[in-house]
Amino acid sequence: MKNKKMNILGVISILIPTILSILILNFFLGIIPTEKFQGMPLIMPIILCPIGAIIGSIGYKYRKDRISKAGVIFNVILFLFPITYNILVTLIFGV
Repeated sequence: MKNKKMNILGVISILIPTILSILILNFFLGIIPTEKFQGMPLIMPIILCPIGAIIGSIGYKYRKDRISKAGVIFNVILFLFPITYNILVTLIFGV
């Protein structure tokens, strides 16, 4: 029973960056036009990805599985994306 609960933590740590990635893709591609959110999809990973990484690391601590490890890696990469995006856009466009 304990292993099932820890697997849920791995799945949650994967779901957080997946949903945020979908929101970021929608922001860039404009699939569903939403003017209410404007730049929020680029700010949300900075807040939510550390939470997902902590959840994934707790799941990996109790049960060493690939899902939790992938969740931690995916959260760290998505956490760094808005930071590098802002730096690159500032360097290229100079705003």
